[in-house]
Amino acid sequence: MRRLAAGLLLLLAPAWAGGLGYGFLGYQGGFQGGGGGLGTVRLEGLPWAFGGEGHGGAGQRGGIFYTGPLLRLEGVYLLPLLGLGGEERNGAGGFLVEVGVRAFYFPQGTGPLLGLGLGYGLGRGGPYLRLLFGGGAP
Repeated sequence: MRRLAAGLLLLLAPAWAGGLGYGFLGYQGGFQGGGGGLGTVRLEGLPWAFGGEGHGGAGQRGGIFYTGPLLRLEGVYLLPLLGLGGEERNGAGGFLVEVGVRAFYFPQGTGPLLGLGLGYGLGRGGPYLRLLFGGGAP
């Protein structure tokens, strides 16, 4: 019973603090799909995001942990991010440092979201473009 309660608490914590989840379709040297999620906290009055993302496609897969400030501009949330993780391409793996930006648009203020992801994976990654879809509350 305690494990069930602890599990429910872990699942509900992001909703209480602000968080979102998304899936994506993208291109990074080949078509890929994946998903991610983030939670937000306030640091010195600025919303700060901590999250993770995983992806896979033909001959590639990887994942990162990322962080950055969540900025609101004209109804769109921008997340400039720095990520650390790993990636495998065609059987060769390695360390990955990612620099990018995510833009989230919530048509109803909260709930469903649409977005774009742009960035560059230093290491084996290279440039990428992603179409995001999901939901949550920033």
